[in-house]
Amino acid sequence: MKQIRVLFVLHKTSLTGGSNRSFIVMLEGLRQKGIQPFVVMPDRKGIYSSIADMDIPTIITRYYDTVYPWLKSVIDYLLFIPRIIVHRTVNFFAIRKITKAVRNKGIMLVHTNVSISTIGYWVSRRLGIPHVYHIREYVDTDFGLHFFPSRNYFYHLLTSPNSYNICITKDIQRYFRQEGRPESRVIYNGIQKSIDTMPHEVKKDYFLYAGRLIEAKGVLDMLEAYANYQKQATNIIPLYIIGDHPEHAFYNKLITFIQQNGLEDCVKIFEQRPDIKEFMMHAQAIVIPSRSEGFGRCMPEAMFCGCLAIGKNTAGTREQLDNGVEITGEEIALRYETKEQLTSLFHDISIHSEEYYTQYKERAFTTVNQLYSSENNIANVYSFFNDILGGKI
Repeated sequence: MKQIRVLFVLHKTSLTGGSNRSFIVMLEGLRQKGIQPFVVMPDRKGIYSSIADMDIPTIITRYYDTVYPWLKSVIDYLLFIPRIIVHRTVNFFAIRKITKAVRNKGIMLVHTNVSISTIGYWVSRRLGIPHVYHIREYVDTDFGLHFFPSRNYFYHLLTSPNSYNICITKDIQRYFRQEGRPESRVIYNGIQKSIDTMPHEVKKDYFLYAGRLIEAKGVLDMLEAYANYQKQATNIIPLYIIGDHPEHAFYNKLITFIQQNGLEDCVKIFEQRPDIKEFMMHAQAIVIPSRSEGFGRCMPEAMFCGCLAIGKNTAGTREQLDNGVEITGEEIALRYETKEQLTSLFHDISIHSEEYYTQYKERAFTTVNQLYSSENNIANVYSFFNDILGGKI
């Protein structure tokens, strides 16, 4: 087959979100396999410089996610309808601009990196070529967003002719009613290249949370469980929280909770850091408290680093843990369902030596090395693209 030219559409340029981090890993690998990419972005921030450094052609034009505007204040309610009109108008002209820019570039397929943008879909319709949605989120249960004009409309796009999708977990595939459809494939995110040996770094006295400080991530639930642990334990292990805080009101709520519960000496909050893997390698355990995680890169990232994981038994986190049981025959992490159970796990880790959990970490490493390597992700995406363009689906 001749060289595949793919138009990749990003919904934002942030470097902290898992969708763009997973995209960069995938993009680099697909280029090595001969894919010729063109990338569409709404601005020149964040991820733009990384893509520009690869000498990949880019198209920069403003557009909005295809979801309803937030309703968090009186101003939001007053501007609700005007914002919908502005967003749809801007998107209409963005679709025209992108289509015109790539019409003569020999684009064979359009890939949209998340589910909440229809820009790529409508460009593909105008060009008469296949479109692939990369569904990385539940949308409502994890981010509190709602499809415009409706979820059923999105289902219609997924099942229209020449429309395909990649789901990053089996649960997301079920959630969007794509299970059993040949046009849909489950392809897990690629975290990093597979490695032969699990890192064995000396652990330091801290628990770790790494991720955005937003309500859906369960950060406050984790703090409540930790506060109870701090009241009960004699050997208190500090908690390090690392990540951006885009929701300022929620961030203030976290700070207030820490102050009211006297946790200032044992809970430390840091901004997003480039050396996060170092923190993972030396942590006693990483906590994944998200209420509805699509996939959750932090947990397999930590497992690649030889870090014990504590995960809430729900959504994508549960699927990763279940995958581990299926592969190794035993649990690969400590799972919980209630804040009381999380409190107990904090306590258990503080009274046991790190060697006590060595087998959990080794089973976790085996699992992520087998399922979530960048090699697997790239090979599966490349195969899917070839099957679509080769008429095998």
